[in-house]
Amino acid sequence: MNLKCVVIDDEQHAIEVLTDHIAEMPGLTIFKTFTSPVQALTEISTDDEIDLLFMDIDMPGINGLELAKNIREKAKYLIFTTAHPDYALQAFDVQSDQYLLKPISFAKFALGIDRILKKEANSAKPSSKEPDQVAALYIKGDHKYAFSNIAIDEILYIKALQNYIQIITKSETHTTYLTLKEIEKALENHAFIRVNKSNIVAKSAIKKVDGNIIRLVNNEMIQIGEGYKETFFAYVQNSLLKSNRNQ
Repeated sequence: MNLKCVVIDDEQHAIEVLTDHIAEMPGLTIFKTFTSPVQALTEISTDDEIDLLFMDIDMPGINGLELAKNIREKAKYLIFTTAHPDYALQAFDVQSDQYLLKPISFAKFALGIDRILKKEANSAKPSSKEPDQVAALYIKGDHKYAFSNIAIDEILYIKALQNYIQIITKSETHTTYLTLKEIEKALENHAFIRVNKSNIVAKSAIKKVDGNIIRLVNNEMIQIGEGYKETFFAYVQNSLLKSNRNQ
């Protein structure tokens, strides 16, 4: 983690205090500093991808609250650094993330910024979905409040029956009022393949392919439709183990 920091303060001494604190904090780096709020207004760009914007409030020309209204969206976090506690409510109105009162000791600085660093560290962690969010689906049962939960990795194949479909799993068969297109859409992020007008097959359920016939792990056989051969055999070729040795 290396967060880009910008400091805006009309007092050079105040900038130096903050740049020293930033240098002491792992994960932070100084990008730019400004003693003129007008210069900051004209030079700061969204393309700068600023993470932390440190800003004084009581500055000549444009005060920090007015400046924040114009450049807040150009930084991920806004931290006001001021000697005036009475601006806190107004700082909240411009979406300030921290409000540090001068003089700003390193301890005060570190405690305030640590909250932001922890937030960044948590957001950087890969999000994990619960298994039941991605590995199962529900279908309607035989009355209004009846539902069946089907584990996706248990499905062998799905067969169209006029206005219904059958979902054949390793242990049972479910019949529900859906179209094959609807179930195909629900399973598009999972390892299934359409093999003819009436059947979708789990790739993991394919035991053998012999010509135009697929044999499944439960020994049922399904014929590959003429319009589906190209896609199916392209999948097989992409999954085929090949040797680089000369034959």
